Amino acid sequence: MPPIDPRLSGNNTLITDVPQMLQNLPALPTVSTRLLAMMGRPDLDLKAVGTLIASDGVLTAEVLRIANSSMFGLRSEVRSVLQAIAFLGLERTKALACTVAIKNYLGNALQIPALQRAWRHSLAVAVLADELANWTQADGAEAYTAGILHDLGALGLIAMAPARYLTLLDEAASFGTPVIELERSYYGVDHCEAGGFLAGVWNLPAFMGEVMRLHHAPLTQAPFTLLGLTHYASRGADLLGFAVVNRPLPDPPSPNAIEEFHEQLAPRQKERVALNMADLQLLIATRVNAMES
Repeated sequence: MPPIDPRLSGNNTLITDVPQMLQNLPALPTVSTRLLAMMGRPDLDLKAVGTLIASDGVLTAEVLRIANSSMFGLRSEVRSVLQAIAFLGLERTKALACTVAIKNYLGNALQIPALQRAWRHSLAVAVLADELANWTQADGAEAYTAGILHDLGALGLIAMAPARYLTLLDEAASFGTPVIELERSYYGVDHCEAGGFLAGVWNLPAFMGEVMRLHHAPLTQAPFTLLGLTHYASRGADLLGFAVVNRPLPDPPSPNAIEEFHEQLAPRQKERVALNMADLQLLIATRVNAMES
């Protein structure tokens, strides 16, 4: 990640050239951008995807580690990317590879407390979006990837000026001010606007850019679209203890995003899903820890 720009050293100075600074952030590695461009394209040749992932040794090793983790509980050891695709499916393997690629891009910056919390929130949103998609009997791999990328704008703002963002989070925790309002005050843009800008700069797929821009906006689409799944997963991750801001939730939390989503399932889907918040929290925490360990 780049060194902190001196223009961002003060916490009380409004920044007027954030778009230019975001544009100056290092581009995602070529393998990462090619993987992201492949999301949502089931027509791709399996071998081509496997070859692309295998071209990066570090990426391959981490994908295989996660594929063999307790997150999936496979009976046989996965020893190659093609085996991972065979066991987990093409979209799932691409989703894991994208996760690893973004994590590697952030690198040592993940030692910054604010970035650690934002990354853990993104992991939780990803695995929860995946689970919500499964409730609707849809493929959760794209929902998972959308969850990983939805707050990329926040990661960009943090990378630009970590001390400023930490101050912002402290203020949000102390006074209950919404993070988006404080981002606009501290940076001149919020993380949704920053994410939409980065999606364009990095040529991410249009549907990913939509998720990054609109996941906090009032939902005007059906809840089972990619944007809807991410919207509910983001709210639900906060509810389950994976919020970026450390502050107590109201007791009981209102509205409960997960119960709200569950109520919109078709009757047959509701019969399949026995909603238990404690069990769901344990499931999400176990999967997030498997991704991080």
